[in-house]
Amino acid sequence: MRKNFLLIALIITSLLLAACSSKESAAGEIDYPKRPIELVVPFGEGSASDTFARKFAEIMSKDMSKPLQPVNKDGSGGLVGMVYAHGQSNDGYTVLEVTPSHVIADVLGKSKNMKFLEEFEPIARIQEDIYVLSVPANSQIDSFDKLLEIGKEKEISFAGVSPGGLDDLTLNALADATGVKVKFIPYGSGSEVKAAVIGGEVDVYLDKLINTVGYIRDGKMRPLVVLNDERVTQIEELKDTPSTVEKGFDVTIGSWRGFVVKKDTPQEIKDYLLEQMKKASETEEYKKFNTESLTNIRDGFLGPEEFRAAMEEDYKMFDEVAKKTGLK
Repeated sequence: MRKNFLLIALIITSLLLAACSSKESAAGEIDYPKRPIELVVPFGEGSASDTFARKFAEIMSKDMSKPLQPVNKDGSGGLVGMVYAHGQSNDGYTVLEVTPSHVIADVLGKSKNMKFLEEFEPIARIQEDIYVLSVPANSQIDSFDKLLEIGKEKEISFAGVSPGGLDDLTLNALADATGVKVKFIPYGSGSEVKAAVIGGEVDVYLDKLINTVGYIRDGKMRPLVVLNDERVTQIEELKDTPSTVEKGFDVTIGSWRGFVVKKDTPQEIKDYLLEQMKKASETEEYKKFNTESLTNIRDGFLGPEEFRAAMEEDYKMFDEVAKKTGLK
């Protein structure tokens, strides 16, 4: 009798352990991805966002059973790609690369039929850029203090591709903080913007470090200020350039890049993508790329909750600037 009882107890224990093990396995493994994942790049080929997305997808794919396949959906400052991604199923097979342009679209109501922050869920922010404000080498403006002096008396012109875009709102935020008068002059492309600055058609040039440092090294541009908490001493040509915070202005807006999926994507898929993105961001290959892109100065990585909070903070800031400048 005792033997039979022990045998039954052993069988029951074995079944319970097997069930627990099965549950753990099911929780730890998901049948995803079964096919390649489409990574929507909402900007043109060769852009900074495109270069980043393709490199990051390549690194991520090395540790996945199926790859991320970047596809460009350029147009309307990122809106075409966003609308396309929103039209796909929320099954985790469409991932959208995002930048501040998508938050700004919400602020300015550019996409009337949807709200980015309501229709997409953040997975991770991967990198963050720093902006630098510079002038042509032969400009009479030889320092940030001189810019403030002149800019309070007359308008300072600057070039950009899209009115109401990140460059426009960022410089307007700096203008609002400093009291400088600014005037936005639109151009058709980034190359036209650079040519306009070098040719003296506009007064100042606001852009990311990676797009500006080469011109500074070649002696074509003179940096005035970096929009950062402190000086960017990691770059020889900028070690003597003051930061906005150092000058007493808490304007540190920069570009950033991250990934989102459509609202109501299954949680286990979001968890998987986050894990893979975190792994990719910690590889030596990505760290090398990040350093070469000059996006390693700020710690760019944020998880879902922190990323959402950062975007909501950006929304408030851009909303305030847009109202003050009459863009909204």
